[in-house]
Parts: sequence; structure tokens; C-alpha cells
Amino acid sequence: MSMNRVSTLSLFNTTQRDVGNVMTTLANLQGQISSGIKADSFKGLNGQVEQFTLLEAKMRKIEQYQQNNKITEARLRTADQAMDQAISIVDDMENLIALRRSATGADGTLNFKQQMDNHLAALVSTLNTSFEGRYIFGGTNTAMPPVSEPIPYPDELGVADAAYYDGSSENFQYRLDERIQSDFPVRADDPAFQKIIAAYHMAIDADAAGSGGDDALAAALDMMQSGQEDLVAARSRVNNEILNVEATDKRHDQMRLYLKGVTEQVAKTDIVAAATEVANHEAVLQATFQVYARLSQLRLSDFL
Repeated sequence: MSMNRVSTLSLFNTTQRDVGNVMTTLANLQGQISSGIKADSFKGLNGQVEQFTLLEAKMRKIEQYQQNNKITEARLRTADQAMDQAISIVDDMENLIALRRSATGADGTLNFKQQMDNHLAALVSTLNTSFEGRYIFGGTNTAMPPVSEPIPYPDELGVADAAYYDGSSENFQYRLDERIQSDFPVRADDPAFQKIIAAYHMAIDADAAGSGGDDALAAALDMMQSGQEDLVAARSRVNNEILNVEATDKRHDQMRLYLKGVTEQVAKTDIVAAATEVANHEAVLQATFQVYARLSQLRLSDFL
């Protein structure tokens, strides 16, 4: 008889413990369903803490790259606009030289030098374009204008050089992701600008020489056109780099979405699975309460 009583007490205690465990599990599951996350601390991630923190770190790094790339893209688009303006200015300089060579431009009414000086000043202003307070065509020297006025006279007329350039000879660099580091695609000492400024000096000297300077004007026009071709190519490099940044950012987006999905698998609640588990535990709890009710009805006389 005493063995039956001891066995009943043990079963009673086990049943109470099971009831408590199931109720705790149900409460956790219901909390997961309502909050949408498996746990509000690393303790509830069931050994997946390292995976979770690694995924979070990768996502933060990608987000940082994307923020930097937005700034880089804006800087490149500013450069593209400046290059477009420079191309337009050089077109005007070409047309002015061609007009000066014509009969109508040789009568002195064209005011050739003043117009060329104005175009050069506009070009210098374009080369000194800044973005967020930093000059974009000066290489790594972004703190000061890369070109200052007046433009110095060349050491040798008709020979392109960078005597006018005050910037750095090293390219400004930026990193698009862990593997891709790029150079800013153009500086103010680009051969295109060297040719354009050299052609300007040739044209001014030829104009001062009067009618005898036609051959020099022709040479100046040829060099200006060559500089214009190089300028168009330089702008193409800028546009290609913009496309490169956009393509890299699309890859970042895809990777970030993938990592977000994996992170959610680790940390977010699977509502369907959690609801199924709740139903199973509720069935266990109901059965446990039935056993508990049956045990509570037992009397010593039941064993006599």
C-alpha cells in the first residue's frame, strides 16, 4: 500500500513539472508569434548566435558600402555635368577660331582675344568644380582649386603641358566593395585639357600676328579639336564609372536581401511552424490536465 502511495506522489510531482514546462513553452511560442522574433536576447537563439552576429556584421558592411557609393555616384555625376559644360565651352572656342580664320573674322570686329579669354575663364571655373566643399578634379588634393588664374604662358608654344595645374598627380580613390577599388577617372591635368589650353595660347598668339598667323590658327584649331576628342573620351570614362557604381550597388542590394532572408530564418519566427507547435503543446497540456484531474480524485480507499 505504501508503495502505491509513494508511486502516486512521484507521478503527481512529475505531472506538475510537465504542466509547468509545457505552459512555459506555450508562453514562449505565443511571444514569438506576437513579436515575430524567436527571442529578445542571444540566449534564445539556440546556439546560432555566431551565425546571427556574422550575418548582421556583413549586412552593416554592405550598408556602409552603399552609403559611400551614393556619395561616389553623386561626385561622378557632378563631374559628368562639368565635363558636359567643358565640351560646350570647347565647341564655342573651336567655332570662334574657325570664324577668326574666315574673311569676316579677320577685320578686327570679332574681339577675338576677349571672347577666347572669357571661354578660358569659364573652362577654368568648370575645372574648379567642387562637391560638398571638395574639388573633384584635383586628384587627392581636394582642398584647393586645381587650376588658378591667370593661366601661365607655356614654356614652349604649341606644346601641351600641365604648368597651369596645381592639383595632385595621384588619383582620388574610392572602394566600391571588398574587392573593387577605383580611381576617379579624370583630373584637371588630363591631356585633353592640356591640349585645349595649349591651343588657346596658340590661337591668341596667331591672332596677334595678324594675317600672317593663319597657319598658326589652323594648327591651333587642329589641337583644339584633338583636345575635344580626348575630352569626349574622358567624359565616357566618367559615364562608365557611374555605370560601374550602379552595377555594384545592384549586387549589394541582392546580397543584402539574401542576407536579410537568412538572418530572418535565424532570428524571425516561422509563424506556421510555431502555430503548429502551439497546437501540439496545447494537446499535450490538455492531456496533462486530464491526468492531473484524475490523480487529484484518487483516495487512499481506492488502493484498499
